[in-house]
Formats: sequence, structure tokens, C-alpha cells
Amino acid sequence: HDVSNRVATVSAIASLLDPARQPDERVLAGLRTDAERLERLLEQLRQLPRRADTEPEPMLAGDAVRMALALFAHHPDFRDVACTVVAADDVAPVRADPTALTHALCVALAAAARVGAGVRVALSTEGDVVRLDVSADGSRGEGDADDLAVDAAAVTWLLEGSRGQGEAHAYGCRMDVPTLQASRRVR
Repeated sequence: HDVSNRVATVSAIASLLDPARQPDERVLAGLRTDAERLERLLEQLRQLPRRADTEPEPMLAGDAVRMALALFAHHPDFRDVACTVVAADDVAPVRADPTALTHALCVALAAAARVGAGVRVALSTEGDVVRLDVSADGSRGEGDADDLAVDAAAVTWLLEGSRGQGEAHAYGCRMDVPTLQASRRVR
């Protein structure tokens, strides 16, 4: 939807530009703004394909959370779902496949959004893992246990190469990803 809007705007502006006249600065400013939006959308869309040959790499889980939230904002069923991120000050880096972690977070966000009016993502370091707890905020009740179990299994499958684990709970999904330090000890 956003891509088609940006393309339509750029096309409309391009048709207004007359090579014989100096373009209006407002038109150029609008063109620049839409070009920047297209760049951000392209960056987000590049996160969608998942390659099986990607190796886990050192990263901050918060980076995957930001990307997942940006992708999730385009979900047609959950565009109006408010998302809150709560992160402890000492969240350790992890070794993970960035795309797989982003996809796992998107699955968990959708699971929590089905249960509540909003979504809360909490990040913390718990021993040798970084815990990402994605749960309903303003819950409408507990989620369907079978659906949440399927979501948690998908999260675990996505995080398999990063040695991560998903677990369902009544209001969403929790995932644990080994810290960078812990993954170095196991190697």
C-alpha cells in the first residue's frame, strides 16, 4: 500500500514537471520526501526474503526489534496496533541471523496483537540469553493456546540457526537467544 502511494506520487509529480519551466520548490520538496520514504520502504522490504545460508552474526536484539516493528506497521490487520518497547539498560549483544530474528519477532508481534489491543516488547538479559517477551498490552483475554503454540514453534524454527527458542504464554510469545558471550563459549 505504502509503495503504491509513493510510486503514484512520484509519477504524478514527474508528469507535472515541464522541462521548459523552473519547478516549484514545494514540488521538489515533496519529491525528495517521497524518495526518502521509498528508500526506507526498500530497506524494510529487503528484510522479507530469508536465505537459508545466512550465518549468525553479532548484533543487538534492539535492532531486530526496530526492523520488526517497521515491518509489522504494514500488516493490513494490525496497522492501528500500538507497540511499546521496554528494554533493560544492560541488554547484552547476541549472535543471531538478523533476518531470522526479525521474522521471529514479526510472528510474535502478530500473535500478541491477536490477543490484545496493543503489543509490548520487553528485552532483558537473563543469564546466558537475551529474552524478548512479546505480549498483549491491554489484553482482551488469553490467546488461543493452540494458535500460540504454533506461533512459538514457528519462532523456534526461525531461530534454530541462532540456537534460539520460542515459548508460548497466555498473552503472546517469549523467545530466548544466546548472548554473544555465551555463543562464544559453545563454539
